[in-house]
Amino acid sequence: MERREWWLWGTAFAVTLLVTLALSTFVLPTKQLEEDLFSFFLLRQAVRGLVGLVLLFDVYTVYQQLQIHRMRRELFKREELFRLINENAADMIAIVDMEGTRIYNSMAYQKILGYSPEELKSSTGIEQIHPDDREHVKRAAEEARKTGIGRPLEYRIQHKNGTWRVLESTSSVVKNAEGKPEKLIIVNRDISDRKRASEALSLSEVSFRSVIENAPYGIYRANAAGQFLRVNPALQKMLGYETQEELFHANLATDIYRDQAEHKKANDLFAGAKGFDVEVEWKRKDDTPLNARCSGRLIEGEHGESHSETYFEVFAEDVTEKRVLEQQ
Repeated sequence: MERREWWLWGTAFAVTLLVTLALSTFVLPTKQLEEDLFSFFLLRQAVRGLVGLVLLFDVYTVYQQLQIHRMRRELFKREELFRLINENAADMIAIVDMEGTRIYNSMAYQKILGYSPEELKSSTGIEQIHPDDREHVKRAAEEARKTGIGRPLEYRIQHKNGTWRVLESTSSVVKNAEGKPEKLIIVNRDISDRKRASEALSLSEVSFRSVIENAPYGIYRANAAGQFLRVNPALQKMLGYETQEELFHANLATDIYRDQAEHKKANDLFAGAKGFDVEVEWKRKDDTPLNARCSGRLIEGEHGESHSETYFEVFAEDVTEKRVLEQQ
């Protein structure tokens, strides 16, 4: 398509140039015009002006074509980037109107939930949601309509095979030219495994050990000073350490948190609640930034036991990619 446009533009430019050359021949004197010098002078000046205008038009045409070509290349790059995000994003991205009608669904919906784009278009977003969660989702959508601000929420959605998956949803409101909410951009993440792992934290020590060793998300125990008491392989991989033993020698405050003050602030938050769910800024071993979603609880040590101490039991999820997608 682009090659065809360039060929058409080149042909138009060549024709314009030929017309310019043809007009310029009128500038050359003829025997008849030489007999009337005054008429020849006037004609020559008029043709010169016409040739100048045509040349200016040629220059302007070239400039305009170059600008259009540049804008099309930028648009193509953005479309290519959007296509890559659509095909490779782990999260499910959707755009719906304020009535809940689907406008766009990313390919991740088919990979995670099994529905084809045609099946999604023929249904409303509320149909696959668990009946017990529908009112919760509707209230959140109504709140977004009124306030123009979307809020995170969790709900269950039905897989094509009939099973239920738990989604964590973050929405952003798109407003029209008048400033009124018009669409919702929703980023959904399947957290079914994370929910099961989180629920397993309350099981016995044997069950907990099995869960943390095989969980796809980072799980750890650490005291208030930032010393790790237990870590799982997923946390080690998330933070970029070679072995769990190497991670045990790291300290949360100085080696994991980007800002030591944020570690203290997080500890105060964790200690002041029975359960917590907060996003913090970490760094990997190579100092690359990492956004982590931490949820868990404070475990208070038994009084009178010399080896018992208070510690935090935390479930950590890397949400760096999610934040990049939301910004994109």
